[in-house]
Amino acid sequence: MIYVPLTTTPIGWLILGFGGYALYKRGKKRGEEEAAASQIIAVPAQIEATDDVKTATKKGDK
Repeated sequence: MIYVPLTTTPIGWLILGFGGYALYKRGKKRGEEEAAASQIIAVPAQIEATDDVKTATKKGDK
């Protein structure tokens, strides 16, 4: 295994910074996608009228 001291060199700080920023952006994008998906509401199925409701409306019951 190769040991690379990333915190002691300026190049190491750039690598760590870029990696952290990439993780941040990926997490932010995933969070936005999950938030958008949770706002989608399923359309309820339409309920068909029964014979009682159909006849009540035909007779003009108020």
